[in-house]
Amino acid sequence: MAVKFAQHDLSLYSIAHQLPGCHIDNETLLGCLSKQAGRLNARKAKSIAKRLGIEGRYLVRDLSKATSSASPTSIELSQQVIAQALSSADLTASELDYLITHTCTPHTQVPPNAAWLADVMAYHGPYLELRQACTGFANGLQIASAFCAVNQQPVAIVGVETGSVYFDMDKSFIDTEQLVNYVQMGDGAAATILGPALSGKAKISDIYLGQIGHQKQPGFYLDSGSDDVGEKRMARFHHNIHAVREQGSQLFELGWQALQSRGYHLNDFAYILPHQANGHIDVLMAEALGITPDRIINDAKQFGNLGSAAIWVSLSNLIHSGKLNEGDKVAVLGAEATKYLYGGFVYEHRNA
Repeated sequence: MAVKFAQHDLSLYSIAHQLPGCHIDNETLLGCLSKQAGRLNARKAKSIAKRLGIEGRYLVRDLSKATSSASPTSIELSQQVIAQALSSADLTASELDYLITHTCTPHTQVPPNAAWLADVMAYHGPYLELRQACTGFANGLQIASAFCAVNQQPVAIVGVETGSVYFDMDKSFIDTEQLVNYVQMGDGAAATILGPALSGKAKISDIYLGQIGHQKQPGFYLDSGSDDVGEKRMARFHHNIHAVREQGSQLFELGWQALQSRGYHLNDFAYILPHQANGHIDVLMAEALGITPDRIINDAKQFGNLGSAAIWVSLSNLIHSGKLNEGDKVAVLGAEATKYLYGGFVYEHRNA
């Protein structure tokens, strides 16, 4: 199983994140479900939420309705975070060499979020979008690594998800896998500004990506592509719980093995930042690695699983928390259940 390491390190100029609206706890979420789809569905969802360990999240949808448009939209969220990141980096949009976005819940299928975002930013340079979930950040970094090394200019990466609008609080729509999505997922966005590696700046290194998805059924996917539109179905996320359970832990193990192959040891890292799959991630990963849970970042308990935005949001949250000291390293272990990708990097902190 080959793993791809990017050839060039990156400097992290700035990072910002944004979570929409107010924090929504399980009591509120399940109360709205009970009103729209009955107490039985709410009881089932409560049991699932307890097993997943998710206690809250931020959503773009209106929970008083069975279906809802996104407010704020993914473009509005993205505009907020990239404006913050550019300001912190003391850069303007015109100074970016490339704009890279990644999401699996786009504003429109075509044009991509990157196009809409370029419009509202008044950005006239090139852009691209990765239609990818939880390891979109890792592919974005692979691309940024090459661009920055060649062109010696800053690149922006934006990850965003607004997937809560894909849930219909109608009894005919709801089944167990849809209830998993309802209680597990959250919405949010983050943006980072990256540049060629320079001494004295925060660094992203050992950028890796691998996959073990050959001939395996996806653990998570969104329908209503060209294969589904003829049946006039509402788009919905499908969640193969059993497949994810079988493959999920292996993705984290392979990520850690990738970093070990570069000579890293657990004691090199102040924190381990895994993909925020569930609210028990700190306990589960600490047990697997033989360390204390306080060294594992767990934002999923209060943010939910943010999909493509999860790693960037949690890294931004950690950096802005003030917990990191000069020179501290963070091991990022991303995992994606769509077709079983793993990717990550090492972050080395520098005080502003």
